[in-house]
Amino acid sequence: MSKAASEAERLALSKVRRYILGYIVVGQLFVQLDRTNIGFAALTMSKDLAIKATVFGFASGVFALGAFFAQVPAGFALERLHPRRWLTAIMMAWGAVGCAQAFVTNDIQLIALRFLLGALESSFVPGVYILISLWFRGEKHSTAISAVQIGTAMSGVLGAPFAGFLLGHTLLGIAGWRGLFLIEGGLTMLWALVGLYVLWDGPDNCLWLRREERLRVADVLASAPRDLAAHAPPERSSLWAVIKDWRIVLLVLAYTCAGWVSATFAFFIPTLLRAAGAGLSPQTVGVLAMGPYLVMAVMALTWGAHADRTERHWHCVIPLLISALGIMIYVAHKSPVVAMLCLAMVQAGSTGFFVTFWPLCGALVGKNTLAKATALISIGTQASSFVAPIVFGWALEATGRATVGLYICVGVLLLNFVIMNIFFYNHKINSKNSS
Repeated sequence: MSKAASEAERLALSKVRRYILGYIVVGQLFVQLDRTNIGFAALTMSKDLAIKATVFGFASGVFALGAFFAQVPAGFALERLHPRRWLTAIMMAWGAVGCAQAFVTNDIQLIALRFLLGALESSFVPGVYILISLWFRGEKHSTAISAVQIGTAMSGVLGAPFAGFLLGHTLLGIAGWRGLFLIEGGLTMLWALVGLYVLWDGPDNCLWLRREERLRVADVLASAPRDLAAHAPPERSSLWAVIKDWRIVLLVLAYTCAGWVSATFAFFIPTLLRAAGAGLSPQTVGVLAMGPYLVMAVMALTWGAHADRTERHWHCVIPLLISALGIMIYVAHKSPVVAMLCLAMVQAGSTGFFVTFWPLCGALVGKNTLAKATALISIGTQASSFVAPIVFGWALEATGRATVGLYICVGVLLLNFVIMNIFFYNHKINSKNSS
């Protein structure tokens, strides 16, 4: 390849990264905002609507129950309609539901809308992983997946202080928590419309690539499967064929554990920060909540890329121990700054696990089966994400402290550490035997 051709290819691929990863980062930012803004809203909403901690935990977790029931059907719809049409449609719909939460008057209405929100959002992240598989190959896979975690981190960096500010003000005469739902839901709907231009299922018809750029990108994407043909994972024709693979079952169990910890901290970081410093205002909590998400963003930018260059086993399991250590230090030492640093350790560990986890699925199943396998694995985290906030909220209300719920999270993290080590050691043995 000539120097000019090589430079043209580099520029084309750089444009792909800007558009596709930019869409993913912003899209995931709105996913996380619309999913977790209830955690900040609860600081004042709970009093306005007389919602107890257990009911709030159920309202938070029922999101995952909706996602649990919708996950597999949504996976099949995604497979049929492809990411561009499906992701745009569901983003527009959940943005509208997010806005509707601004008008609830009791806990029943809130629970119903949270259930619907979860069902609509359920296939966004699996759809993004399919989108990544269509636009990125090989050594760039984990780096691309990091965009999901960067979007999640940005939701905290930008969303936390914004939520804290809104909670202390009224919007056109309505309470701050209602304005929070209304603004963030509306912005989600706007981004869905932008996605109609940005989001494409491949380079063939992509409007933001010139004709010669489409050809270069298509050639790069086609070359990776040829290079890896000897090690290509098998295709499965049915969901049952995916379920029968015990390695997929291990990934389901591992992602279930990860979902438990992730959901607990996604919804209760504001509560945990306030508990560490009595009398903190919502605005102070919002500023402190930026810390864990800033660390999360740094981890997302560096950890996956380093794993792509080196190895995946220890990059996946060591973060689980980092999260467990952060929880233990939080329990032992209570102050707002220490709490922020401990929660940063938890978020960093979760991010390190997630960015190295998802490429494992692509290594086990073929491209045509990836949507089914991704949906199946995601079911596990939806189930635990439903139960975890309820358990944490119940323990908080029953004991007046977060200690019991946090110790459960430590146990789940250690269990996940064991599961993933079993997976990796057996995967290495099988790889040696087949080579």
